[in-house]
Amino acid sequence: MPRLFPRALAALLSTACGALCLLATPAAAQEASGEHSIPVVRVMPLGDSITAGVGSSTKAGYRMPLWNLISGQSRYSAQFVGSQRDGDFAQPWHEGHSGWLIGDIDAHVDQWLAANPPDVILLHIGINDLNRNVDVAHAPDRLAALLDRIYTDAPDVTVVLQGLIPTTPGLQGAVHAFNQRARQLEPVESRRHRQFDYIDAPALAPTEFADSLHPNDLGYARMAEAYFQELNGELDGPQAAKAQITDARPAAPQEPKSQLPVNACP
Repeated sequence: MPRLFPRALAALLSTACGALCLLATPAAAQEASGEHSIPVVRVMPLGDSITAGVGSSTKAGYRMPLWNLISGQSRYSAQFVGSQRDGDFAQPWHEGHSGWLIGDIDAHVDQWLAANPPDVILLHIGINDLNRNVDVAHAPDRLAALLDRIYTDAPDVTVVLQGLIPTTPGLQGAVHAFNQRARQLEPVESRRHRQFDYIDAPALAPTEFADSLHPNDLGYARMAEAYFQELNGELDGPQAAKAQITDARPAAPQEPKSQLPVNACP
């Protein structure tokens, strides 16, 4: 399992705190400073219309319930980043692009990572490739190529890939095959010393879909829970001792950037 707080944050901590922070325990550092600091993680939700939140009443999809879950604990905080902004809540930024294929994300991810460097990417992509029958057999290969591009741009980033929803109507067989291949990327990326984790998407009931592709609020809440459990797992057990302490002051608000042209949402 990859570390939630990657080497880039450790380097930042070293620069900011110097030798004292490197030697002190988190508790001792907090006691010495008189402040309560928690890790602040820059999180980029990345994907298609499901990441954007199509089908949710809040227009925030899984992102709002995930933010609410993160806000309900005190071990770490998050700053969502991206060029898109949807949903009326504290962290509306993301890189969810309606109708986009894996290849579309691959073609633009360089500029997104350069503009808003994340510590963690929450990736969910591929359903449009399957739904439109776009070279379905090689969709997992395009996913692997996307990961290669991400890690070329950001070698220290942590990518958490949530598989496609296995109960997507009419696509169950294609989704099962895609998820099997996607799951097999975990040991491959581990051998390359990349911080990557695959997690299963929830098997949504018919009452948890807004349409044939998109969850409704109930379904998005389950997706959020899957991501939240993974993020929390990074700080459980031995990982808790490795968590780096960073400045917990809120990041400056982002201004929405000009949006790239998007295709019609399926």
